Amino acid sequence: MTELPIEPAIVVKDTPKPRRLATLSQAKAFVEEELRRGRPPPWRDVHRRLSSVANAEDAVEAIGALRELLQLEDLLVPHYPTEHS
Repeated sequence: MTELPIEPAIVVKDTPKPRRLATLSQAKAFVEEELRRGRPPPWRDVHRRLSSVANAEDAVEAIGALRELLQLEDLLVPHYPTEHS
C-alpha cells in the first residue's frame, strides 16, 4: 500500500522549491522529516494514520488528514502546475 498514488498529488511549501508528494510513502517520509524538526502533536497523529494504512479507504482518510493539516499550517500549495501543465 505504500506506493499507492495520491491523486491529485499534494504540493507543499518547501525550500528551495515546492515539494510534490505523489505516493503514500512520499507523504509518510515528508511527515517523518517534519516530526524530526519538532512539529506539534497533530503531526504525530497524521504519521500514525499514514503508517497504519491497511486498505484504500484508510489511505484516502490519512491523505485527507494530511491535506487538512497542511492547509491549517499554511503549508499547502493550492494550485501548483504539474509536469503535464
